[in-house]
Amino acid sequence: MTAPKSAGPKARRRRTQEERSATTREKVIRAAIDCIVEEGLHNTTAARIAARSGVTWGAIAHQFGDKDSVFLAVVEWNTEIYQRHLNVAMETAGASPAERLGALIDVTWNYINEPASFAFNELIIHNRASSNAKIVEQQDELSNKLMKSVWDRLFGGFDIPAEKLETARNFVLATLQGLSLMRLITHRRPKFKKELVALKQFAAQMLAPDS
Repeated sequence: MTAPKSAGPKARRRRTQEERSATTREKVIRAAIDCIVEEGLHNTTAARIAARSGVTWGAIAHQFGDKDSVFLAVVEWNTEIYQRHLNVAMETAGASPAERLGALIDVTWNYINEPASFAFNELIIHNRASSNAKIVEQQDELSNKLMKSVWDRLFGGFDIPAEKLETARNFVLATLQGLSLMRLITHRRPKFKKELVALKQFAAQMLAPDS
């Protein structure tokens, strides 16, 4: 009696077309981000994106369209990244407004200093000047609708006046953006630990009932 044949190593599952397209899309978006951050927006050509991603421009154009559509995808990518950061803030937020504010500032600071965020800012500055309505609309959705909804969810149960909440939100975002810009233009790459502590304390006072 002969022994049964071994089944051998398990065959690898072939990826679906949708999975391959998603992988290609991510490679192209990441390549565009790297180009913008390292070489500048004006030097981020279709050829440079294709070379960095390892994907032919024909394949990129088939999936995205033109270069502006790739840039729009970078903005949408940022929305997804920031949403994940904000979900962390929602999950780790403490019970008090100060604790929730601290968690929100931490994840926002982490997001702002990611390469994708730097590329996002470059695109927004450029496209506000050139009036690219699609990218400007995406930016407004990210900075206004998304942030406002998160702040409302985090602090809506504390009976904080809407005007006070909006002032604190604008102050926090402007301060974090300013610190990020300082970090970008200096060679020391400071971490601003003391400044972030001060921001949390001052912003918490802004939300206090008697402020």
